[in-house]
Amino acid sequence: MVIFKKENELELKINKYKKITTFSSILRISLAILFVVFMILLISVGDYILYGILAGVSFVLFLLSMILTNNFYNILDNLKRVSDVYESHKRRRECKYNNFTDTGYDLIDKEDYKLLDLDLFGKNSIYQYLNIARTKYGRINLADRLKNKTDDKHFEAVDELSKIEDIVYLEAAIKGFDNRSKSLDYEALYLTLGKKIAINLLMFLPLLSFIGMLIYIPLIFTLGLNPYIPIVFLITNIFLCKLFIRNDVFNLDSTSYYNLCDNYKFSIDEINKISFNDPYLNSLKDTLNKNYQSLVSAKSIFNLLATRRNLLFNLVFNMVFVFDFWTLFIYNHKTKACDGLKDLFEAFGEVEALISLSNIGFDNEVSCIPSNSLVIEGEEIYHPLVLNCVPNSFKLDGGVILTGSNMSGKTTFMRTLGLAQTLYNAGGIIPAKSFSSSNLDIYTSLRANDMLSEGISTFYAEILRMKKINNAIKENKCLILVDEIFKGTNTNDRINASSQVVDKLNSFKQLFIISTHDFELCELSNIKNFHFNEEYIDDKISFDYKIKPGKSETKNAIYLLKMADII
Repeated sequence: MVIFKKENELELKINKYKKITTFSSILRISLAILFVVFMILLISVGDYILYGILAGVSFVLFLLSMILTNNFYNILDNLKRVSDVYESHKRRRECKYNNFTDTGYDLIDKEDYKLLDLDLFGKNSIYQYLNIARTKYGRINLADRLKNKTDDKHFEAVDELSKIEDIVYLEAAIKGFDNRSKSLDYEALYLTLGKKIAINLLMFLPLLSFIGMLIYIPLIFTLGLNPYIPIVFLITNIFLCKLFIRNDVFNLDSTSYYNLCDNYKFSIDEINKISFNDPYLNSLKDTLNKNYQSLVSAKSIFNLLATRRNLLFNLVFNMVFVFDFWTLFIYNHKTKACDGLKDLFEAFGEVEALISLSNIGFDNEVSCIPSNSLVIEGEEIYHPLVLNCVPNSFKLDGGVILTGSNMSGKTTFMRTLGLAQTLYNAGGIIPAKSFSSSNLDIYTSLRANDMLSEGISTFYAEILRMKKINNAIKENKCLILVDEIFKGTNTNDRINASSQVVDKLNSFKQLFIISTHDFELCELSNIKNFHFNEEYIDDKISFDYKIKPGKSETKNAIYLLKMADII
């Protein structure tokens, strides 16, 4: 867990810039009031020279104050975001992360049962807990890692990120991406910047009108020509621009893309302030810097197009400068330097995903870099979403039948093990003192309930999950987690069917845990028995949530019914 050593320093900076911006705001308001007062005096008193000069000076000073102090407001906004990031980390540490807005629900594949069974996505999920990504690539990258096993693992990179307090400044920069960044069409961006605007002769007509105006204006003073003709040129300029200079590029949501590029630029600048030891992190930084100029060029293009979309600027600039004509050539010139954008966006998304995974170590006292082994073995594994979770040490090298009383911790333990394997598959660090495993597909049946709207009973929902498991074990070695196997059918059928499932899983040498209340399954061959139990102290039930070898010897259903005053 990272100890916050720079938070007090941050508060001092925030207070400093609050004072600066408060003074700046007062100065701006004062200059604006002076300008209005001098304009009123100019009109009412009639001393045009004195009050005209004073009004002009106050207006210029107002504009200068806006330009020179605007950066202070930006700095303050970013420092406040840093403070928000610190608060987010504190909330993770207290398991109060349920107000984090991005639950990843839009990324769920409903045919992949483990995503909801293991609380990987949705409300109160590990995605909601971990995710700091705000870009489309970052969110998808993290989601893909949690859904699928990756061969490109960088445990050391994630571990290093989990120890750097200054990452909060990078997180704050990423937090600057607005909600539209998640849904912006990157393909439209690539398509737009990947092609030139075709130029034809008619597009030069605004230029001819502009040149004619430039030639005519000096002749007014030298030859005494009609001074009103330039007005005709101004009208002709804008008319020719609108008539002959058209392209789909001009209809693009350029302001959103400009903001996107600006946020990428600011975030990459923050990355460059951090020194990394891990080679992979440095390679990502190199990719970002290699393609940085592509980002700068794209930003300037979208700034140009955004300026053009402003109605007033468009009108005035086209009248006076035939702005659309020059935009064509500037656009075609700058798009040449935008080839590396996709590589940059993908590398940045990778950084976002790795930072997200690093939050396991950043906000928890115990975490580890996993090692490789043919079995699953962990020391003091815990679930980061469970406050004050009781850790368990466990080795899974075959099949396990898990028994125990209601509420004793069986399902939470299976979710804990499933999450640890998910993070291993994702290339992340593990919430445990030590952990070893290999790339295993994960299949679960922990929340197999009826779906009335689809006409599916609980038992048939279990069958659908077992069918997926049956197909998977023929291809790969898997981790299989089943809670209260075949609970949707009668006792005799349940025991018979469960026995055959266990035999089949064993025949394919799979790693599995099946919880059950049917002690008959504990007698099956080639399985190990583990259990959770409870104690009764002063006529009150108590759980220690520690897994123990052997089968359970206790039951508590009747006691729980008595506690609820049902019997």
